Amino acid sequence: MDISIKLEVEDWYQFQSYLAKELPKAVKSWTNSFWFGLIVWAAIAILFMSVSQITSEFHWPTASIVSVFFILLFALYIFNLIKFKKACAPSEAGAFIGDHQFVFDEEGIKSQGYGYEGKHSWLLVQRIERTNGMILIFLDTAYAFVFPESKLEDPEQLYNYIIEQYKNI
Repeated sequence: MDISIKLEVEDWYQFQSYLAKELPKAVKSWTNSFWFGLIVWAAIAILFMSVSQITSEFHWPTASIVSVFFILLFALYIFNLIKFKKACAPSEAGAFIGDHQFVFDEEGIKSQGYGYEGKHSWLLVQRIERTNGMILIFLDTAYAFVFPESKLEDPEQLYNYIIEQYKNI
């Protein structure tokens, strides 16, 4: 099966949004447990109740200054996240943006674009996902071939063919 597709910056942002949402779910730790969250929030509640018992009056100007400080820190954090995301965006002269040709067969995936040519065995494919209007063929944790369904003639046929080839390994 042969596919020609033109990828744009918007396709990259859609893929990155998916990664930012899904990758943290893949790595679970003990801090993700219900009981850890319950204990932390209980400790915070006890701390605030203890502080409020020590001081008999609430000083609104101090609370306002502290609140503004933390809001500014949060805004700076969000600003840096946006800046980082823009810094990671692909360039016009890079390998992501532009026209790409893919050939899918029993051996694997052959890809070709401006300045590159590659061949990947089906054994290298980690997983295949269809989500948010995209078909993603992951070759590593955060590296995937991206196929926006809006740019494909028959996304269902492509997805079924890829799944069939992947199951045959």
